[in-house]
Amino acid sequence: MRSKSLTILLMATAIAVAGCKRSATGQVVAVVNGEEISLSELNGELKNAPQGADKDVVRAQALQNLINRKLLVQQARERGIDKDPDFLQRERRMDDQVLIEMLGQQVTKNVSTPGAAEIDRFIAQNPQMFGGRAIYALDQIIFPMPQDRNRLKAFEADHSLDAVAKRLQTMNIQFQRQQGKLDSVATPPELLKQVTSLPAGEPFVIATGGNVVVSVVGGKQDAPIAGDQARQIASELIRKNAVTDIAQKQIKQARDAAKIDYQPGFAPKADAAAAGKAKS
Repeated sequence: MRSKSLTILLMATAIAVAGCKRSATGQVVAVVNGEEISLSELNGELKNAPQGADKDVVRAQALQNLINRKLLVQQARERGIDKDPDFLQRERRMDDQVLIEMLGQQVTKNVSTPGAAEIDRFIAQNPQMFGGRAIYALDQIIFPMPQDRNRLKAFEADHSLDAVAKRLQTMNIQFQRQQGKLDSVATPPELLKQVTSLPAGEPFVIATGGNVVVSVVGGKQDAPIAGDQARQIASELIRKNAVTDIAQKQIKQARDAAKIDYQPGFAPKADAAAAGKAKS
């Protein structure tokens, strides 16, 4: 005869097993090895679906893509990848990015569309983006940023691209020559002013993405933007500038209110100097 405790244990086990069994009903559109895919999760996949496509076909494909993704994730977990320190670091960075993006959407959702007067004023204040827009053809040399940046000072004595090329050869620095463009719409006004004020054929240097780009203006083509196109671009830029301004204020307020402690040697130089004065 079975004991009462054994009977209760068997019943509890049966209930637990029944509770773990999940079915594709209601708000659950599929179950993959016990892992549910909800209708809201599927709808999230459909947010970027192409306009005008057959909804049933797109939804079916999106669901299969979700199932494939779940299967791959399950395999990754079975191999312990979700416990790997590199994965945990990447996961944290991605979480940070999503939170920052959603914070930005929340704090900027009330940024209004600029009015006609504000748009006209912006166009008048930035002629290089609109009526005075120009595209400059560039002859360029590109090479990796040297470890010792002081070596770049030598190029101050070079007043042509050929002279820069010869100096790079003497310094045993590999380089490439290429053609490029500089659009006044996307160029900061101060930089554009410096570039256009250079003597003909005079090189200018810009460091970007771990490389050094030496350029010479080879020609200019006027490409004005006017009418509705100009007003649309101006409106978008005004709103973008407003969003950037809000983001910068948000960061400043957060930093002003934050308590940040650095390990010795990791503080920014200004902070380290201030800390040194405070201790003396």
